[in-house]
Amino acid sequence: MKADVELSVVIVSYNSLSVLGPCLESLKRQSLFDKTEVIVVDNASSDGTPSMVRERHPWVKLIAGRKNVGFSRGVNIGIREARGSYFLILNPDTVVKEDSVEKLLVFLKQTPSAGIVGPKLIYHDGNLQYSCRRFYTLKVLLLRRTFFGRIFRNSSAVSDHLMLDFDHETTREVDWLLGACLLVRREAVESVGLLDERFFLYFEDVDWCYRMKQKGWEIYYHPDSVVIHDYARGSAQSVINRSFIAHLASFIRYYEKWNFVFYFLKKYREVIKILLFLFVDVLAFNLAFVSAYYLRVALGDIFTNPIFPIAAYKRLVVFENLLFVFTYFATGLYRIRRDTSSVEELFNIGRAIVFASILLMTSTYLSHIRTYSRMVVAFLVPFAILYDWITRSIVRKIHRMLLAQKIDLKRVCIVGPMGKARELESRLLDDVSLGVDVVGVIPTEEPEPMDEPGALGRLGDLDEIVASYRIQELIFLPNAVSDDRIAEFVTLGRRRVLDVTVLTDYSGLVIRQASVGNLVGRPVIAYRRDTRYAIDRMAKRLLDIVLGLIFLVVSVPFSVVYFLYTSLRGGVPFTGEQRLRLGREPFVLPIAGDGSSDGPSDIVNLPLFWLVVSGKMSMVGPYPFPSEDAGALDEKTAFRFSVRPGVTGYWRIGSSDEIPLEDLLAQDADYIRNWSLVQDLKILVMSSGNMVFGRRRNPVIRYPG
Repeated sequence: MKADVELSVVIVSYNSLSVLGPCLESLKRQSLFDKTEVIVVDNASSDGTPSMVRERHPWVKLIAGRKNVGFSRGVNIGIREARGSYFLILNPDTVVKEDSVEKLLVFLKQTPSAGIVGPKLIYHDGNLQYSCRRFYTLKVLLLRRTFFGRIFRNSSAVSDHLMLDFDHETTREVDWLLGACLLVRREAVESVGLLDERFFLYFEDVDWCYRMKQKGWEIYYHPDSVVIHDYARGSAQSVINRSFIAHLASFIRYYEKWNFVFYFLKKYREVIKILLFLFVDVLAFNLAFVSAYYLRVALGDIFTNPIFPIAAYKRLVVFENLLFVFTYFATGLYRIRRDTSSVEELFNIGRAIVFASILLMTSTYLSHIRTYSRMVVAFLVPFAILYDWITRSIVRKIHRMLLAQKIDLKRVCIVGPMGKARELESRLLDDVSLGVDVVGVIPTEEPEPMDEPGALGRLGDLDEIVASYRIQELIFLPNAVSDDRIAEFVTLGRRRVLDVTVLTDYSGLVIRQASVGNLVGRPVIAYRRDTRYAIDRMAKRLLDIVLGLIFLVVSVPFSVVYFLYTSLRGGVPFTGEQRLRLGREPFVLPIAGDGSSDGPSDIVNLPLFWLVVSGKMSMVGPYPFPSEDAGALDEKTAFRFSVRPGVTGYWRIGSSDEIPLEDLLAQDADYIRNWSLVQDLKILVMSSGNMVFGRRRNPVIRYPG
């Protein structure tokens, strides 16, 4: 291993067996080779590329991946492993001319304002490859990547994009450079960040150069350095070409990220989404009416009253649409949230439509109109709920697909101490469903670590940072700034049309009956007494008894078959574990099988439902905490033992068998503080699949340290 590494070469390969060897050999001939490390990140090549590198080039550090993670992520993997002060990002289909790397390095050292410098790229026949560019436009993309380029061969837009108007034998600052060969300063990478991994292939170099310029770094083309690049424009052949589709997808991601029109649409995305949901809702309402009407026609022999022609219902349909839409607005169904689950939306839709239908039915009675069949209104309810839930689910499914493709990400800036901010950043990025693009951090500790990777600037420059980086949401960490400053930034959010989220250590204050009020001119958080609580708790216990008895009866045959089958095979039907229940009293929790996280269905666990009927457990509640782990709980979590533990709860929603203790306690605390019967029903529905298939019944708790 070389002790004194000045330059780290990062090469991402994918089925590059025929071209990578000459590339590596050209690097060995560079005068800086003694101070150079070469890292090859292989994206699961199937042509023997990794074996060739190991056998013929043992001096190369090979990182062999198990799947193709794309060019951007591959480069980032290499950079994280690199030790040099400079990174040479190199394509495997290149051959570096003698001393070309040294010429780039000398230029970068002599030009402290430069973040990236690139060489002159030529084809194998010696012809120039136009590698320095001006930023893309949609017109240029179509002319460069489709058959339109053959029709409009002399377009000035393409000439301007390729910078044909300047001498390519001259060093100059440019907008961006092809990523085939880029020498990058480490300080620039630490300032700007790594390549954006949303770009699987194409436009990662454009985006990187754009961000460099945002941070004040310059991009230079330096033709004294020459690199041969075996480059083929496969994406220009046909619109349906896979390469073109990949290019177009990356172009959309790039424009969606930086284009002003896209940014404007994203700023006002809520208005657009409300209009979209309004359209699908009205469509669903009218389809529901048509279905209800013709169902009533089909069942005409059952009813004594005749059914009037559908044309007679025009006024009713208009009134129905207006009433349903008004009810949706009144019940908050047009406050569009990304975290709304399918089950939660079904409950909300059902509640709104039932309420609106009661008003609709009442209006037909009060008006004494005989034209309208009230059975049509009755049939309308289930159809409207079903159709609207399906259409909204389709819209949300499409949106989740866009998020998976890194489109419509919300640009977020975190304000707070750098260490905690970067920790939150990693957690936000891990959850793809959030659709978050963390742009960077505004550090608040003293002194402000402006040289830290990801730091966008100072708090006093927040307005300019929001405008420059096109931020859409500010997230303030607990106690990052004073309450007065928070109010100031909320005002900024209103002016700039962005969301402001404040994380708080006072999670106990945010509960269902909390409301913001006013007391002698000062804002207060008020908690009005809940007079229905005692009745609701009685209803919950009654519901537990009813559901427990139903599950007891249903589980008898399954439990008998399971017990006999397991016993005859020499297995253990049930495992008993010591848990804590109401009042911190210990009890034995029966678990079907060996006690693992996933196992036999809950339906075979007859003793479990007897615990529900007898009052030791509830169908829904906090996690039944193991007795031997009670030492991990402190006085702040004692209130969890004021309610019965549940057969199911938040911990059974999802797919991961492992859950951090902090998250488990937070979920249970949220459940207890915001408990309602409707919430219990939602959790039952959302976790029903895991209950039937025995998943997450005994999750693995990950304790701190």
